[in-house]
Amino acid sequence: MKPLLSLLLTLLLAFASPVLSAADLLLIENGEPRAEIVIAEKRPRMVTLAALELRLFLEKMSGARLPIVTAPTAGARVKIHIGRSAETDRLGVTNDGLRDGAYRMVSGQDWLVLIGKDLDFDVSKLPWPMKRNDAPRAMAEWEKMTKGKTDAAWGFPFASGFKGYWKPGDFDAVMAGKYGEDFAALWKGSEGGKPGFWNQDESGSMNAVYGLLRGLGVRWFMAGELGEVVPQKATVSIGALNETVKPDFPLRAFLWNNYASFGFDDVIWARRLGMNSGQEQLGPLRGPHGLVNVYGHESMQKAHPEYFALLGGKRDTDKRASGKDGTSCFTSEGLITETVHYIRFLYDTFDLPSVDIWPVDGLQLCGCDGCKGKSASELVWGFADRVAREVYKTHPDKRITCGAYTSYIDAPDTITKFSPNLAVWIANAGRPLMEDPEHWTDYRNRVQKWQSKIAPGNILRLENNRYHIWGQDAPIAYPVLHPRATARDLKALKGISLGDFGEQSQADGKWRAPGLEHVTLYVQSRFLWDASQDIDAVLDEYCALYYGPAAKAMKEAITYAEQNLAYKDQSRGRGKGSPANVPLATNLRFRELLDQARQIAGDSVYGERIQLMISELQPKDELIAMKRKKEETLVQARAKSLAAVAINGADLSKATAYSLKDNMTFAQPAAGTTFRVGWDNNAILFDILCQEPEMKKLNVSNDVFSGDNVIILLETPLHSPYYYIEINPDGAVSQGNPGRNWQSLAEVKTERSSDSWRVRVRIPVVGEVEANSDPRHRVAGTKPTAQAPWYFNVGRQRALDFKKPELQAFSPTRAGWHVPEKFGKLEIK
Repeated sequence: MKPLLSLLLTLLLAFASPVLSAADLLLIENGEPRAEIVIAEKRPRMVTLAALELRLFLEKMSGARLPIVTAPTAGARVKIHIGRSAETDRLGVTNDGLRDGAYRMVSGQDWLVLIGKDLDFDVSKLPWPMKRNDAPRAMAEWEKMTKGKTDAAWGFPFASGFKGYWKPGDFDAVMAGKYGEDFAALWKGSEGGKPGFWNQDESGSMNAVYGLLRGLGVRWFMAGELGEVVPQKATVSIGALNETVKPDFPLRAFLWNNYASFGFDDVIWARRLGMNSGQEQLGPLRGPHGLVNVYGHESMQKAHPEYFALLGGKRDTDKRASGKDGTSCFTSEGLITETVHYIRFLYDTFDLPSVDIWPVDGLQLCGCDGCKGKSASELVWGFADRVAREVYKTHPDKRITCGAYTSYIDAPDTITKFSPNLAVWIANAGRPLMEDPEHWTDYRNRVQKWQSKIAPGNILRLENNRYHIWGQDAPIAYPVLHPRATARDLKALKGISLGDFGEQSQADGKWRAPGLEHVTLYVQSRFLWDASQDIDAVLDEYCALYYGPAAKAMKEAITYAEQNLAYKDQSRGRGKGSPANVPLATNLRFRELLDQARQIAGDSVYGERIQLMISELQPKDELIAMKRKKEETLVQARAKSLAAVAINGADLSKATAYSLKDNMTFAQPAAGTTFRVGWDNNAILFDILCQEPEMKKLNVSNDVFSGDNVIILLETPLHSPYYYIEINPDGAVSQGNPGRNWQSLAEVKTERSSDSWRVRVRIPVVGEVEANSDPRHRVAGTKPTAQAPWYFNVGRQRALDFKKPELQAFSPTRAGWHVPEKFGKLEIK
């Protein structure tokens, strides 16, 4: 028998009427209740919700509606106790040792206890806004509390706290529609009795309810009723239970785009999956980018400009005018002291478990004497470690977090061991690409390096799964499904990482493409609880239950989608490619597989689920037309490309000098730039001369690309999309293909005069065979000719102390450099 068919038959048999043993508890018999749900008279709100959820799904399963009571009823055959109560204390079943959503299921002769740690999020001791128009009141409270704690003012870290409070105006009506007319009376028994609940509410007993229901065959693959699988059983019983379930990862959080704005089906789905907020581990200030609260207030930039990066001879304090949050000077002794004071205030005043000091986006490296010559990783992590060591002296039991991100994603070699209280968010490591051997090796090496320096228990993962929201309402040409990659990552991180956090594909209070991406999120949730599972077994069950007769066809489609992601795509520049940027043929094959599965499923709930996926994809005719238009546009653009002719030989003084134009206006820049190009012994040569009347103001940055620099971009017949090499006036190089794991092995020479600086570069070129054997080094290509030209661009960024750098290009793009459709044409005569 085929594996999927065998599994489906096994599951169907499991859902059939059971044969009872003496130890079984009979909950429902032939559609009639034989049990009641018991909760404490005064209880956390999530206990009430847990009881309602259990009643709802047992009723969906059998048609029987169990009563919910606050004291056991005489004569009731089975009492199902949810959450802690006097009765569970009497039975000796406690929630001791249960945290981060762990739960316990214990049964006796006529009772069952489903229990975990349940705690209502308490904002009474925090300056926490309860709604948007309450923010001014909360901020005023914060300012009063912090007055005199700093000589300026700190940013308000709780400003958007109200977004975690789910309380629509028609809360009672929405909930009564889900759970029945007795909802309001039951909810009032919750402590406080107020409408709504917080994302930060702890709900261990609810996890126990879902654990029981999963054991009975219920699954929640996607938000809403279409995503539910509920077996039909007129009689429901359970065997003897004495089980404690603890998750492999304490942190299992979605970074909601305004939790309060979502529908109930969405927020309850996360609970059903066993996700949490990470409140116990990290508290409300988990980050990312928490450092801005230390120096982000206007008064701080006026009082302490030395806290800000020195860029082009000026401190980066004009952050509001430039639309940024400002970049820090990470060697500023004052900023280190300020950050320590800020963190200690938060710990002492609010007893938080953790505070984040991750820098803001758009990091630029400071040019002061203390920062000059150091990498982004050395600066960011040197700062974080110094702050953490100071705080450790007074608060050794508290955690400080910082992100390994963008230019500082790697652990610096300059620090052997970090302070024991410092934790790292390993961020945006390209989880969809984890099935690619090269990517996987690089990632694992990075994790292991962090592991060797960070104290055990202080590694976290932040992975933004936003692939289906790029372009917001733009159609999805190809989905980024990656259940196997997610499972592989979490399996390897078990015992190393505290867990997952990250943005999802959400906008305007909705999931962007729930039909497509739910499979990845479902697998993520299951492996966060139990990373030892076999991914094929999890996918087999999912396909069998969710797609029925189309199970085999859908597993093939999902597997195909993941295995054909564009692992090597670098189309967005600087290595930030899109895994969805696959060839048209791959797109069409995936749609063909979905269509075949849809046909097998027919007009059933299984077909409806597949149809939802199809409806979220760009229609086939539109996709083909878009692809053709893109190809035609590129052909037309290339036909009009600016042409440059290189010479044979190394003496570039004989070559034509080409001038760069303003990248936006096409005008001749005030400080002009020219270049010459040639070919010599399987190498391409460039000589770039940058006129500069203000040489003393040159902005030479450690990262190359944020200061004065020139860039060469090359697309050859053997390599697409392109290579790039950026060079600053000191000869430092930043390069990629356009991924950052490639080196040109170019010879670079720079020189300066009183009114100019110059770059001479020799870039080796190899043929196809050698390039394939060593794809991480040198340019792959052949000598550019009229029949087989190269496409290229040369650009210059003139930074100095300008608020906005001046950009020049041989072939202007009206955008950044990484626009291959705007490249010029290069040949050698």
